[in-house]
Amino acid sequence: MLFLEQSGTQDSTRPFDLRDRGLLLGHGVFDTSLIIRGHMILRTEHINRLVGDAAALGINISHQRINDITDTFLNEDHHGILRITITSGPAGRWNLDSPDIPPTILVNFSPPTINPLSPLSLHVSSIRRNNTSITSRHKTLAYTDNIVALKAARVDGYDDAIFLNSSNNVCCVTTANLFLKFGDCWVTPPILDGVLPGVMRHWIMHTGPTLGLQITERSINEKELQNVESAFITNSVRLATPVSEINDRKLHAELPPEIKNTITNLIKGM
Repeated sequence: MLFLEQSGTQDSTRPFDLRDRGLLLGHGVFDTSLIIRGHMILRTEHINRLVGDAAALGINISHQRINDITDTFLNEDHHGILRITITSGPAGRWNLDSPDIPPTILVNFSPPTINPLSPLSLHVSSIRRNNTSITSRHKTLAYTDNIVALKAARVDGYDDAIFLNSSNNVCCVTTANLFLKFGDCWVTPPILDGVLPGVMRHWIMHTGPTLGLQITERSINEKELQNVESAFITNSVRLATPVSEINDRKLHAELPPEIKNTITNLIKGM
């Protein structure tokens, strides 16, 4: 199921303008969320992040416009994954300063295709994440490194790959944030190390302490991966998923029960 708005008109059947700068230059952002019975989990947070990421690229889109499209698009029969993509719209070659051109909005809904609680195996990618890049801090269309690293991990027999930055500090996996347990504390890398500020990451960091979990944000050097006792990843489709191994080193593959129970209640409340 698709929805396309381009050049200020709404028409899901008109041809996509091949001059679109999202297609040609990767100048755009997107958001992916889990839909339960027509409701977007953590909807306000998702739309705020999407609009903020668009603004960081100079793309003007309002909260109200995204909310209106979402309301029109979803109904109570929808259960699956919603992706909203916003680009800076079609323009001539390298015409980057064209505020009169409305953004392109592309909405796609698909059924769920994964088991979110199935533990994942990880290894460290040879690709380094640029912690100074805007594409590390915002969810842009520049996903080439992520795709290449994920495919390489699967060829090598792993489910996903861990990115390090140029200082050999842990950042994230290709499509999710990472939480690692050292002793009694859960640690997640800071945004400044090249981490995308994920919606579920933010939710875990603020909800976990209210449940009695000790969660901190600090840099994690690659060598520290040898001391990890447990780990889980978070994104807006899987929500939270345990990690079974890192670089062939087996871990205790189970979510903290406090997090698991709270996520279950969050879903039931939809």
